[in-house]
Amino acid sequence: MFWLMCTFVFLVMFVSIRQLWPLSNIKYINEQDFKRLQVKFRVYKVVDLRDASEFYSNPRSGTINISLGRLPYVWKKHLDPEEHVFILSQGLFKTKKAARILRKQGFSCLYVVEMIK
Repeated sequence: MFWLMCTFVFLVMFVSIRQLWPLSNIKYINEQDFKRLQVKFRVYKVVDLRDASEFYSNPRSGTINISLGRLPYVWKKHLDPEEHVFILSQGLFKTKKAARILRKQGFSCLYVVEMIK
């Protein structure tokens, strides 16, 4: 019983630390850098991870709204691994999770835009 409990505690700690661990090949940028890079890159996509109700209450032009739960299933319809992808979200957990999902699919040019609330 002791080993089972220790294993469970270790597993919970591992999952928690993994969520907070920094991701490689991800660039965190602010809104000014985002505007500058939009001019620099000709082909790029902007993914807004907010829920549909939040997105439609305050839409941003030129963004694709894909909620985090749908991202693993619908990314092929809107995104290409060769393009630069900007991720918009207000939560650190959501951006890291989305970056992990896209990186696993072969995306290498990922940018997380730190949105001002």
